[in-house]
Amino acid sequence: MINLKFVDPLITRLEKENLKKAINSGWLSAGPYVNKLEKKLSNIMDVKFGITVNNGTNAIFLILMSLNLKRGDEVIVPSFCYISPIHMIKIMGLKPVPVDIKLDNLQIDTDQISKKINKKTKAILLIHNYGSICNLQKIKKIAHKKKLFIIEDTSEVILSKQNKYFVGDCRGYNKDRYISYASFHASKTIITGEGGMIMTNSKKISSNLKILRNHGQKSNRPYFYHMMGGNFRLSNLLASIGYSQLLRLKEIRKKKIEINFFYEKNLVKNENFSLMTDPLNFSPVRWGFPILFKKLNDRNNIMKILNKNSTVCRPGFYSLNKLKHLNIYENKISSKSDFKNAEIATNNVLVLPMHNKLKKNELKFICSKINSYFHN
Repeated sequence: MINLKFVDPLITRLEKENLKKAINSGWLSAGPYVNKLEKKLSNIMDVKFGITVNNGTNAIFLILMSLNLKRGDEVIVPSFCYISPIHMIKIMGLKPVPVDIKLDNLQIDTDQISKKINKKTKAILLIHNYGSICNLQKIKKIAHKKKLFIIEDTSEVILSKQNKYFVGDCRGYNKDRYISYASFHASKTIITGEGGMIMTNSKKISSNLKILRNHGQKSNRPYFYHMMGGNFRLSNLLASIGYSQLLRLKEIRKKKIEINFFYEKNLVKNENFSLMTDPLNFSPVRWGFPILFKKLNDRNNIMKILNKNSTVCRPGFYSLNKLKHLNIYENKISSKSDFKNAEIATNNVLVLPMHNKLKKNELKFICSKINSYFHN
């Protein structure tokens, strides 16, 4: 019997060896593997500064703290996305302003952004859902015209390339207004268990983030602090796992690209569902493989079939207006029309696994179950 999982991180001998070295070094909190991870990923991504953090949620929290935004300031966000950055925006006293998505790739609809911008708008939060990609060039033009910050969440797209450059490299825009970050959660492409990293080409931003990450301490003067901060540091133990993953970078990317290609080739296209449409010169390394079904019943039935013995696939995110605690309509700019496509995605998206333990017979099993449902 095939026993598949949606999340099943691949930990090799290399990760175990480096973790053991980290333990034996006595550096359990901060330590050399933290620096190695920051330098290694920064070099890979071709960004000047990398700042590790203890999880992806705190990455966006730390970024928002560093921008000196005021309560009531607004941040443009996609209407369909993972919840953690939206929670952090609300916790900071800011207002998320949702913009609907496009159904062909589940990304924020850039044609709808400008109409949501006003004097209170300070930033655009990009979230590359499921490893497809937003229209970065158009967003940069909008942000430049309005002098906005760009915050780019690459958690679900990290190690993907567009035009031979890694997504999240913060190029092509004002370095003091462009920050990207990624989560290293156990379900992601690069894993530390819990962890993440912020990337920037701005020395000013990097220095500020490092101070905030360490309780607001600017120097080595014991117990003396310069500003409000917190403990957002990644441990040396977890960093050793992430550093080991980066040493296996080519292997990880190759496997992910192969899985993506297998799904695209072996899922028999028909009028009952559609796959994502990616731009030219884009090489995706996906967190999950989304399918958009025409009918809710088909999505739910296939999910039951695949999840009969274990959690093989997951439904899509919830449209933000469906999460009542967000009180998303308190901002009068938002209306039900901002969630038209997001609600369709909530009901009709199914996400298939993309982890590196997947074997060819398991991928065949998944595709055959979906194909046979529509052709029996």
